[in-house]
Amino acid sequence: TPVLVNGQRAPLAGRVSMDAIGVDLTGIPPVEIGDPVELWGENLPVNEIAAAAGTISYELLAGLTGRVPLVYG
Repeated sequence: TPVLVNGQRAPLAGRVSMDAIGVDLTGIPPVEIGDPVELWGENLPVNEIAAAAGTISYELLAGLTGRVPLVYG
């Protein structure tokens, strides 16, 4: 599934492991710690991510834990 890094789509690299992911940043301008990453949201619909993961959006949203900071824009 894609994620947005600094507003640009980037594919995952490998598998999701617990609550960690790797992202292929090939072709994306230099990225630094603290740059914005969107897993889903205004520019990346949760339904698109769920479909790519073979599930439904409710399962993704309900699986968020208190360790994940939620940012509302």
